[in-house]
Amino acid sequence: MLNNQKTSPIPNHETSQSSKPIFSSNLAAVLNDPRKDRTKKAYLFTKTWGSDFTESANFKIIKSELGIKNFESHINETNERLKKHHHNKNLLKNVPSNSKLNIRSLNESNSLSLDQIPQTFFDSNFNLSDRQTFELVIKSEASIRKIQKVQSPFLESPTKEFSNDANWCKLVLNKFSLYLDIIESHITKQISSKANTFFNAIHSQDEVQEHILKTSSQAKQIRHNMQTLNRESIISSIRILKLVILKIRYQKFLDKMELLSTVHQNQPAIQVHLASSEYNGALDIISVSQELLRHDLKFIRCLRHFDSQFQEIGKVIEKMINQDFIKYLNGELSRDVEEKCQIKDENELYSLVSSLMKIKSYDFIDLSREEIDLYVKSIFKIKLIEKISQLDNDEEISMLNSDTNNHELIEKVKSLRFDQFLEIIEIVLKNFEIIICRVELIVNFMLDVFRQNKSYEKESNKEIVGQNGWFKIEDKLNDLLNKTVDFVQEMLITVLDPKFKEENSDKISIHSFSSFLKLIDTFLIKIDNELKNKTATLRSWQQNQTSKFLNKIHSELKDKLVLSIDSESWKIVEPPSDFKNIIDTLNENFFNHPSNFVCRISNESGSNFLYINEEKHIIFGIVLTLIKITLEYVQLSFLTPTFYYEVSNRIVEIYNIFNRKTFKMILGVGAIEAGLLNVITFKTLALTLRSLDTVLKFIPFIRNYFLDKIVDKKANVERQFSKLILDFQEHINELNNKLVYMIDDKLSESISVYEVKAPVPSQCFRSICYQIEKTYQLLIDILPETNIKKLFIQVDDKFKTRLKNRLIQLKVSRDGGPQYAMIFQDMTFYQKQIKNLAYLSEISINFEDIWN
Repeated sequence: MLNNQKTSPIPNHETSQSSKPIFSSNLAAVLNDPRKDRTKKAYLFTKTWGSDFTESANFKIIKSELGIKNFESHINETNERLKKHHHNKNLLKNVPSNSKLNIRSLNESNSLSLDQIPQTFFDSNFNLSDRQTFELVIKSEASIRKIQKVQSPFLESPTKEFSNDANWCKLVLNKFSLYLDIIESHITKQISSKANTFFNAIHSQDEVQEHILKTSSQAKQIRHNMQTLNRESIISSIRILKLVILKIRYQKFLDKMELLSTVHQNQPAIQVHLASSEYNGALDIISVSQELLRHDLKFIRCLRHFDSQFQEIGKVIEKMINQDFIKYLNGELSRDVEEKCQIKDENELYSLVSSLMKIKSYDFIDLSREEIDLYVKSIFKIKLIEKISQLDNDEEISMLNSDTNNHELIEKVKSLRFDQFLEIIEIVLKNFEIIICRVELIVNFMLDVFRQNKSYEKESNKEIVGQNGWFKIEDKLNDLLNKTVDFVQEMLITVLDPKFKEENSDKISIHSFSSFLKLIDTFLIKIDNELKNKTATLRSWQQNQTSKFLNKIHSELKDKLVLSIDSESWKIVEPPSDFKNIIDTLNENFFNHPSNFVCRISNESGSNFLYINEEKHIIFGIVLTLIKITLEYVQLSFLTPTFYYEVSNRIVEIYNIFNRKTFKMILGVGAIEAGLLNVITFKTLALTLRSLDTVLKFIPFIRNYFLDKIVDKKANVERQFSKLILDFQEHINELNNKLVYMIDDKLSESISVYEVKAPVPSQCFRSICYQIEKTYQLLIDILPETNIKKLFIQVDDKFKTRLKNRLIQLKVSRDGGPQYAMIFQDMTFYQKQIKNLAYLSEISINFEDIWN
């Protein structure tokens, strides 16, 4: 076949058919066959071929007999290869089947893989004429060969060792040939894979060309048909349409000329409307004319100045409307106070407000507020001057006029008596009330006009004022009324505050202050009925002044009570004859005639005594003072109905002061320290207890009165009065315990020296019964029956306890002996003496427990 190829001496099928060429297949298949030895294609492209590109091999037929000697050289050559083959076969037996497949696939993939080609050959700057590139290619072959040996350990290695440079160059050429074969193989695969796509594209291109030719012919036919239709039918119809359009244009031109004539004649018409104060008509003409100029007559040069002229006319009309509105507002406010609070000419007001709205001018709201403030100031000043001049005929005051300085006017007001001051305030409040009423009517009317225009705007889909604009207008109008009310309150405070700072609490009586509060409350209530929560300024000032007045009155009454207690003689005081009027006033006007509280003054033996529910009350003078102070507080709360809670707090404080001071003076021996008493006697304690009991009877009725009047904070009032009652009861119990202690102390002296001996009854028991009877006679005119019974029951218990202890000391028992008989007679005597006392006859006295 090729050069350096050896022929086999053994005949085969190929050699038997000598006439058939060896390279009968195509060249690409031969070159790309990976199973062929690369050495066989070493001189493929350098060999001289015949004209038919085939090579024939003629084998000589050896006629002599062949023996084993003829094959010795061949056997020697293949013996080493056979041993190596058997060795590899034994190795493959020990390798798993999967590994074998992997090795085979690896060999096949490695034989044609692009990874076998060094990356240097793929470099865009690859050039073998470059010396460095050439050396790099040559030197890299040794390492590539080693890698191939590692990856294919079972491939047959070449039979010869390349030991000289010629063989090495030959090997390199073979490697380059292998690289070329791999590249050609991949190119062939790529071409074969893209061939179908290429032919499909060619086929589709042919179909597209056929479709385009068909479509082109159809388009030509359609164009021909359309030209025929246009020539025969459409041109005449279009001519008719052109004539119609021309007619429409002529009509529009005529309309434009009529509009131009109308706009040109609008200015004289506006003057006619303004002469008769018909602002709405003039504004309608201006708005329509401006609308025409900005849309329908936009590009007509002869009318280019008309829009600015109409704007100037609109500004002049706006000023005229504002002046007329201020004039109308002054006329409404300055009407007589006696006239009804209503709008006199609603049509005129509607015309002015709607006109201002059309031109979107809302400055009249601020102008109205300024004008109202000026009017309030002037009417306030005028009324003050008029009333002061009427009250005082002094020449200096009669000289007052509208030019009088405000400071001088306030000084004149401060010099008036409080009753005169009330007359002025009453007149001023009446005028302010009318002003606020009229301003409210005007504002509400304007709000109605704005709301009507707002609804009209929604129905007609004309955006005259945006939604935010409507809210701002309504807020400004509402603020106009609020500012008016605030300004009226400020004007009142500017006169009221200096007057009350000038007046002392001694100069203002409760009745006068109550009259003043009624005037202010009446004014505030009327305003609050129309405007909710808009009188906070004046009401706050009123509450502040009332609180100051209450504090002054409270301080005075508190000082009065403390002074009365500190100077009390702690002796029985007869209630004066007019004290019954105080009690009757409390019952009739404040306590609502309670059935369980009947109070009267009775004259017995030339002395007056206080009876409450038919119980005689002997009391100290401080109790009478406290009841009078209570009446003043109750009257004060009635005159200041908004301060019931504050008055209730102060009256509770007064009663607590009374309770604490009384405790300090009696149980705390403050009266002795002050030199009012030498000693706190038994009678003084009893009178103190009775006085506290009398005061305690009034507290529930005072509590019920305030609970009925107070709407909020009832729980606080209930808690304060409950604590007050508890404090009084604790004080009374301590006084009662003190009385029991004093009686028990006297009895213990007698029991400590008691001896069981004749005579019977013993002197000790006679002394004890005498002391009890004497104490009883002292208490019977001071304390009621229930208190006396309670007191002596406690005394009896303590007496029996002490007697029991004494008998234990004497070692006397219940044995029926002589000592027991004498003790029994003493006890019987004690029981008999106690039963003889009227309030103690029902007391159960049992001495059985002293023997237990």
